[in-house]
Amino acid sequence: MTPEQRMHVAVVFGGPSVEHDVSIITGQQVLAILGERHDVVPIYVAKDGRWWTGESLLTIQAFASDPPAGARPIELRLGSPTPLVAPSSGRFKRDEPLRVDVVVNAIHGTGGEDGSLLGALELAGLPYVGRGVAASAVAMDKHLAKVVLRDAGLEVLPHARFERDAWEQDPDAVQRAAREQGADVIVKPATLGSSVGVGRARTDEELQDALELAFELDRQVIVEPFAAGAQEMNVAVLGRPGGEYVVSEVEQPLGGDDGLSFDDKYLRGGKGAGGKAGGAKGAAATGGTKAAGDGKSSGMAGQDRLIPAPIEPELRDRLRAAAEQAHRALRIAGVTRYDFFVLEDGRILLNEPNTVPGSFAFYLFEHVGIAFPELLERLVGIAVAEAQEERSTTRYFASALIDMHLGRA
Repeated sequence: MTPEQRMHVAVVFGGPSVEHDVSIITGQQVLAILGERHDVVPIYVAKDGRWWTGESLLTIQAFASDPPAGARPIELRLGSPTPLVAPSSGRFKRDEPLRVDVVVNAIHGTGGEDGSLLGALELAGLPYVGRGVAASAVAMDKHLAKVVLRDAGLEVLPHARFERDAWEQDPDAVQRAAREQGADVIVKPATLGSSVGVGRARTDEELQDALELAFELDRQVIVEPFAAGAQEMNVAVLGRPGGEYVVSEVEQPLGGDDGLSFDDKYLRGGKGAGGKAGGAKGAAATGGTKAAGDGKSSGMAGQDRLIPAPIEPELRDRLRAAAEQAHRALRIAGVTRYDFFVLEDGRILLNEPNTVPGSFAFYLFEHVGIAFPELLERLVGIAVAEAQEERSTTRYFASALIDMHLGRA
């Protein structure tokens, strides 16, 4: 089966994450676009971990209630030829299997972007967008990502990592060690995204408050020096190991002096959401610079930004080359947005990768000739190609080990 054929594409969104609502918007956008060429199956993962489906989930109004209005529960059953099933609702009804050819993971953060959902899909034998499990887990962990990217020859900010149990046992010691990163630092939960829980600390009181919040949201926290005077630049890369790589245009996001907050990313440009599938077509029409003026959310595309970034061609080329280098180092199959700092001396530092970027960073690829529908088709194609690659890999070989232990060898 190829992505050119009409397929049954499940889009999984929501999840047990602080980025839950952002994921709903991304899911609505993807469902609207893919629904023009494929049979889409919305799968909403609630905050309590329950899975839901149904056509009502194609409308943002369904999420005004919990559980969503008109939705029905489904289950993921490992070891079954039809892993996704709507269980029977009565004694005389049968379970209803859901036909799914490929799954698009649109869960940001915990439960999706960290590789956990991908592992379940892998065990279930379902092709999915955004391989693989290890790459996603490493990219989501800000400490591990820095280790891998630094080893690949990319420059990253120095940092210190701290555990929640150390904070609970001796917060003063953690605070003193954190202050060794500088008089002006950034405190980040190690495995969250969308700038949730990120705080800048110049005073001891600010540092204590930032650490308390970060440890409330995550078991690990990293502290790094504030990149004073740096400009933020983002680049996205589409591709898979052994395949073609496409590097997007460079953007310069616009935020406050303390860096981009959650509000900067999602609430300044687009307000609210409404209509069928959250107004994804309106979002695509904005070109990724401002939110559409139709009262519909454009998700990450609603953020204020400059595309192309107003930088010299030489810097643009270096940023795009560094993003591709990072994509190859992490061995990601799919689309990832790489966030950079450009220092006053011209050096570039890779801040972090985002393997499920808001709105799949379609607004960056539009500027290199790839529209949102084509981007999603390419992602589905990558998922199919990766599944075929995995099927060609030997996973089992004959062994006499059991016979030896049974005394039959």
